[in-house]
Amino acid sequence: MDKIVQKKNEKYQNLISAAFDLFESNGIASVSIDDIVKRAGVAKGTFYLYFKDKLDLISKVILKKAAEYMLSDAEINDINSESEFNKHIKTYIDLLVDFLQKNKTLTLLIDKNVHVCVNAVIENREGMIKELYEKILEYFEKLGFAPHEIEVKMYLCIDLIVSSCCNAIIRGKPYSLNEVKPHLYDIVVMSIFGAEQSRKITDSAGGLCD
Repeated sequence: MDKIVQKKNEKYQNLISAAFDLFESNGIASVSIDDIVKRAGVAKGTFYLYFKDKLDLISKVILKKAAEYMLSDAEINDINSESEFNKHIKTYIDLLVDFLQKNKTLTLLIDKNVHVCVNAVIENREGMIKELYEKILEYFEKLGFAPHEIEVKMYLCIDLIVSSCCNAIIRGKPYSLNEVKPHLYDIVVMSIFGAEQSRKITDSAGGLCD
């Protein structure tokens, strides 16, 4: 790697690490950009070479930490039945919930930036989470969903999982995570097969508006 590029990368990583460490020890709201650059050992002007503002930095912290977690590895089998699909959905939800539970500081960041986390899960897939996502997409295609329809459906499912778990973990109300988690499995699976079943009924009836 070119020394200049390496130096820039080091400064970027130092800022990310400094920010996360400060968020963890002092809370998010009380940490300023001045605090972050001081901890990272760089000039304040350097901060703005990499980030637009503190919110942009938070987004990058979420992306980095999510990407690190997604390097978890395991063999994921093909999905050939509804029961196998349900099992994969459960594993996918378990991974996301486990990630949020083990990263409380990150969960606080995500709570205010859910869309950033959802995009990180979708756009920065590696390892086990990548294999799971791709197998789920393949099964969607077998059910007859168009690629864009699949992407939208997965986005909505992940958004539901992340936002509801953040609320349960941080506030514990109106329901705890233990109360919410089992129902996430049901809601996600029902939303997929319910929509498919509804489509079949609509198609067989010649369309609702015919």
